[in-house]
Amino acid sequence: MKHKSPIQTVVDHSRARREIQSSTAQIPSLPEVVTEVLRLLDNKGTEISRFEDVLCKDPALVAKMLRVVNSPFYGLVRTVTTIKDAVMVLGFRSLRSLVLAASTARHLTQDFACYGHCERGLWVHALAVASAARTLARFLREGPDAREELFVAGLLHDIGKLAMLPYMRELDVSETARDGDVCGFERRVLGITHEEAGGIVARRWGLSALVTAAVEGHHCGQVDAALARPLAIVRLADAVARQRGHGYREDFRVPPLDVAGLRAELGLSDVDWDEALFDMDEAMESAITTLGSIGGRG
Repeated sequence: MKHKSPIQTVVDHSRARREIQSSTAQIPSLPEVVTEVLRLLDNKGTEISRFEDVLCKDPALVAKMLRVVNSPFYGLVRTVTTIKDAVMVLGFRSLRSLVLAASTARHLTQDFACYGHCERGLWVHALAVASAARTLARFLREGPDAREELFVAGLLHDIGKLAMLPYMRELDVSETARDGDVCGFERRVLGITHEEAGGIVARRWGLSALVTAAVEGHHCGQVDAALARPLAIVRLADAVARQRGHGYREDFRVPPLDVAGLRAELGLSDVDWDEALFDMDEAMESAITTLGSIGGRG
């Protein structure tokens, strides 16, 4: 990477930040059908027929959702063939996770090798963090709604990389920041991090406060005290997935996160942690094996 003058660096920082904040090319909108489904899910009184009416407008999304719900990940005893059946079996809270997983897979299965990810690696990493966060939340006796929201938070925590991708490909962070902090590298060379860019995406997509906080603070960003505990769950899930190398190239050294500090924050003893870690490893392997191939448009 060529040395730049301080003035040129400031100019490039300003350009990158401005383009990321305003560009719809780097930050695609959620499909209209998905946005409508999420709106319906916010209304607890919505009837199942309304979801059918909306989702029938996007047969490709429905096909992908049914592939997901019939995968071993959900462990259903019978094949689900309709959206009505899927909602009845899974319930509304799981439908949110399902819709977002099916609709964002094609974005997260792009080539993110510049971040050290292997083929489809960001999607694999997202699945690992999502499933680990939900499993850890269950171990910590969080309620069903919280568990599903934490799944979504884990799934989308790195969505800011989507907006950063064109710029990072030019810089090749996998070589220049192999042994360092990715966010520090991003801030130094572009003036914006994937956490900050992710916040822009989260707000454009109308994601919840918790999911937005996880997107903006899964490394070291500040967060409201009321969201400190759920954010610690996502951070710890991310730390474990990174330790295991899920979604990263074998030759890429993944900067570690503070597992010990996060464990202490959540009050996990050594015995508790061994049990929770076993459950998280099983959940991550299951999610990656059964959902890792989902992506594309079909």
